[in-house]
Amino acid sequence: MTVKNRLRNKLIRLIQRLSTDKLTEVSAILNKIEQQFKSKENTLKLAGTWKEIDNELFSDLTDKLHFHRTSDRKIN
Repeated sequence: MTVKNRLRNKLIRLIQRLSTDKLTEVSAILNKIEQQFKSKENTLKLAGTWKEIDNELFSDLTDKLHFHRTSDRKIN
């Protein structure tokens, strides 16, 4: 039996002994963890979109961000 299967079986045995209240808490925690993973996946999907961006445009969006926010410039 693999480590993953042993851990899964141990968790199943522990969960089977929990009260309804504790099961509700565990469910909420698992949902929160799942949402964090989804958020991280969505964020990481965006990371690949930056690799093809022009260096000058990237610099304008990052290095010069503070300057652009504080300057009174005309927006096209």
